[in-house]
Amino acid sequence: MRIPSYRGTGRVAINLTPMIDVTFLLIIFFLVSSHLAKQENFLPLDLPSATSGIGDFSDRPTLTIQVPRDGTYQIGGVTSDLTQLQSAIFTRVQAEGNLPIRIRIRTDQTVPYAAISKLLKTIALTGQSDVVFSVYEGASR
Repeated sequence: MRIPSYRGTGRVAINLTPMIDVTFLLIIFFLVSSHLAKQENFLPLDLPSATSGIGDFSDRPTLTIQVPRDGTYQIGGVTSDLTQLQSAIFTRVQAEGNLPIRIRIRTDQTVPYAAISKLLKTIALTGQSDVVFSVYEGASR
């Protein structure tokens, strides 16, 4: 391979190929990360209804735990048991620099409270206290 010689031209050229490569990699990264963020709330659940509540306007990092009709627990579409959930919460807290995180629970309205009670106890054992529930707005749907 011959090295190009630019001695007599007097012009300086910038090679844009690396910048284009980085741009395409960033585009792919944002497409994949936005797909994963949508997938977190993709599970169709019949959420409970609430007549009052406070909107979730926090900028705190949030971990969403979903509890479908069968009473299993899911994080990011992966079914987990309570010990795996506890480990996932600890991992997320460490990733955020040991700062508190918000835990959002999306649960089907037919799930018995016993399953939610076990989940809340597991969350309390991790030291996290900012827990919110996703609900439908209004008295009935």
